Amino acid sequence: MRPEHWLYTIPLRLRSLLSRRRMDEELDEELRYHVDRKTEEYIAKGMAPPEARRAALLEMGGVEKRKEECRDARRVNWLPDLLQDLRYGLRVLRKSPGFTSVAVLALALGIGFSSIVFSIFYNGILNPFPYRDARRLSVIGVFDTQQNRRFREVYHLNEVAAFRERSRTLDDVVAYAEWNPVYLHQNTSEQLHGCFLTPNAMDFWGVPPVLGRGIVEQDARPGAPPVVVLSYAFWKRAFNGDRIVLGTMLTLNKQPYTIVGVMPRRFLLFGADIYVPIAWDRPEPASYAAALDKNDAMYFFATARLKSHVNRETAAADLQVIAKQLVSLYPREYPDHFKMTARGMNEVIVGDFKQTLTLLIAAVVLLLLISSSNVASLLLTHHTARSREIVLRTALGASRGRLIRQLLVESLLLGLAGCVAGCLLASAGLWALRFVPGVGVPGEADMSLNVPVLFFAIALSLLTTLLFGLSPTLLAVKRDIRSNLQGSGVNVRAGRGGVRVRAGLVIGQAALSMLLLVFAGLMIRSFLALSNFDPGMNTQGLLHAMIHFPTHQYDSIDAKRAFFDQTLPRISSLPGVTGTAVSFWFPLMGGPRSEDVTIPGKPHDKHWTTDLDGVSEDYFSTIGFRLLRGRLLSAADVAGARRVAVVSNKLAQSFFGDDDPLGRQIKFNDFDQMPELPHDAYFEIVGVVSDLKSFNLQEPMLPQAYIPYTFASLQDRSILVRSVTNPLPLVNSLRQVISGVDSNVLLMRPQTLDDLLQRFVYSEPKFRLVSFSVCAGIGLALALIGLFGILSYSVILQTHEIGVRMALGAQPGRIPTLILGKGLLFVGSGIVLGLLVAFLSVRILKSELWGVSTFDPWTLLLAPIAFLCVAFIACYVPARRAMRVDPMVALRCE
Repeated sequence: MRPEHWLYTIPLRLRSLLSRRRMDEELDEELRYHVDRKTEEYIAKGMAPPEARRAALLEMGGVEKRKEECRDARRVNWLPDLLQDLRYGLRVLRKSPGFTSVAVLALALGIGFSSIVFSIFYNGILNPFPYRDARRLSVIGVFDTQQNRRFREVYHLNEVAAFRERSRTLDDVVAYAEWNPVYLHQNTSEQLHGCFLTPNAMDFWGVPPVLGRGIVEQDARPGAPPVVVLSYAFWKRAFNGDRIVLGTMLTLNKQPYTIVGVMPRRFLLFGADIYVPIAWDRPEPASYAAALDKNDAMYFFATARLKSHVNRETAAADLQVIAKQLVSLYPREYPDHFKMTARGMNEVIVGDFKQTLTLLIAAVVLLLLISSSNVASLLLTHHTARSREIVLRTALGASRGRLIRQLLVESLLLGLAGCVAGCLLASAGLWALRFVPGVGVPGEADMSLNVPVLFFAIALSLLTTLLFGLSPTLLAVKRDIRSNLQGSGVNVRAGRGGVRVRAGLVIGQAALSMLLLVFAGLMIRSFLALSNFDPGMNTQGLLHAMIHFPTHQYDSIDAKRAFFDQTLPRISSLPGVTGTAVSFWFPLMGGPRSEDVTIPGKPHDKHWTTDLDGVSEDYFSTIGFRLLRGRLLSAADVAGARRVAVVSNKLAQSFFGDDDPLGRQIKFNDFDQMPELPHDAYFEIVGVVSDLKSFNLQEPMLPQAYIPYTFASLQDRSILVRSVTNPLPLVNSLRQVISGVDSNVLLMRPQTLDDLLQRFVYSEPKFRLVSFSVCAGIGLALALIGLFGILSYSVILQTHEIGVRMALGAQPGRIPTLILGKGLLFVGSGIVLGLLVAFLSVRILKSELWGVSTFDPWTLLLAPIAFLCVAFIACYVPARRAMRVDPMVALRCE
């Protein structure tokens, strides 16, 4: 096309769009001018004026036809036609509020839940961190290839420095470690969750503070004044978000630190309240116990940023070379056969939740298919009910393409309405998600309906309505014009093909709903089994807390024993308290561990790993252990720090077999590696108690041993208090008792064992239970709506047939049986198909279940029964309506 032609047509088309009325007036005037000139020509030839005008109009071929040809030549009619289709589509949907509401609700549920899960996956798995080059961040680890387990992911600071200096595949490495200082303010004390950071940390993470500055290299130099950076949450909690906090002092462990900055809300590294610098070359503590005494850090986490175009396997191989050079310096820190690993930071934090989320995505896809097929069934029914209108428009000259466009516009309007409702549902769901436990995504993740999620929702709604609205539209315009125009009522033959399609959709919905019901049933059965598991102790009414001793005080075990000799009797005298005890660590948390033990007369090739705890004499009665053999620790054992031990039944069976362990000696070899503890210490086994499970229920239970807590003088201790009622109200009384003995000793992190169970054991299974149950419930409801719709429409199509049957003497009670039989045939077919798919796919849930088989017979039996019972109700209403058909009215339908 020549350029000068575009110069003419483009302005013309713009004028046609922007000045449509003016262009129509000009067109009328031009056509009128041509008609007038032709009329004058015919009058000049001798015709009468009326005949001349008639001849001119005949020669023009019709003014209105010429107008349409001229408008079509402008090639902009599509926009007015589209606007007309939109207005007409809105009127049609407004005239059918029931159909519109159900269709929009079905789409909103599918799109809303899909958007929620996509938000969790996108924001929490793919893009959770606000840190620089977050996709290249990797956590360095040591993997024991012989034991096939992760050996460690913490290092001495010198090791991290070696990784940083010698690696050729890493841009940089940062080290950070836990630090729990005592914060003194307004004559009160509280322990903060702090974090040591190497001086390159702020540049490494690439997140600027919202106030002040971050940690810099100069802060870690010798003689530099102590500085601290606050987290956003701690700044809000302790200082009410006051911006003049910069430059003020924060007293930590009785030493003043200058506040130099506040980090943003999404900077949640280590979940710390405060961040302080630590020098790369600071003197390393002689041992872990020495680090505890000095309130220092012995081990650090190491996160590396890979160079661009370097994969994690290459980085791990590079770290392997460096680690082999460090084995001679730290021989106990590396197993005999190991390999270095570099795992993505989000993979480390998310862990097994990614698999849960993947399964949930699959469930939501099934739910989306159910809702989409439901909408397709509703559209097919709606378009079939308008068959006479469509046929009349076809007979009056409407093209098939124009009809398809009109019906697709209506489908798109439904899709947009469903998208808006789905986005509102997703926003509400994401807001509520912050209160739901068990969502295992990083705290830094921004769980909101952001731009990628909105694009996802819009694309999903458009794709759903176009894909599932096209088939009903095509079926709607493929009507036999003659047969539809001849009938006066509902044409049965016209609806047969649609009924078959709807039947297939309903069977598909029932199958998918059955699959979701089986998944949800297995989650329910797993959660019930988990809720009824016996941890080996009575957790009700049991409070746990840490006792924090001041630095360089209570260094001797005699001082600690004297403190507890005064404290425990006072706590026992509090109202409602039935038991108190001291231990090294939390029950159910595993606690300290000895990687190997020595038992005279019991040689072994593999390491015998044992959980270990130091306890007081009342520990067993407070916890609720059952004594199986021998005796428990006595007060004399604890007071004299005697080398005696009580072991679990698991240890007795694993290490002694059929031999009697009582009176035998056992040595925990890890004690020989600690300078502060006696070496070559053998303990006499005096008793065997029941086993205590740990929070990690998927791992096998380890042997356990209990020795007097007075054997070692570690820094802090754990205290257990059992009460006949909820023990949390006792916390203030416990603080008063401890302060009455020594005001410098702090009670830290008090919490009930039931709360710990809820957090570490029940939260993720509860999330899986709720999410899968909601998907299954919505899928079941949508499938039943589809079943109800097709049976109701089937009754309408068979009204004439029902009238004939009843007029010929059919019993009224037989009519509902026909409808019920048809509905239950659909449901039964869907159940069989769904169970078949479940048998083939249910194995993918194996890692998410506990205490129940993937082919649990109760689930596979109860799920179909529940589906049938609910489906019977959906079938009964149309069947009852069929029974009430008046034969005289039915015979007049055609």
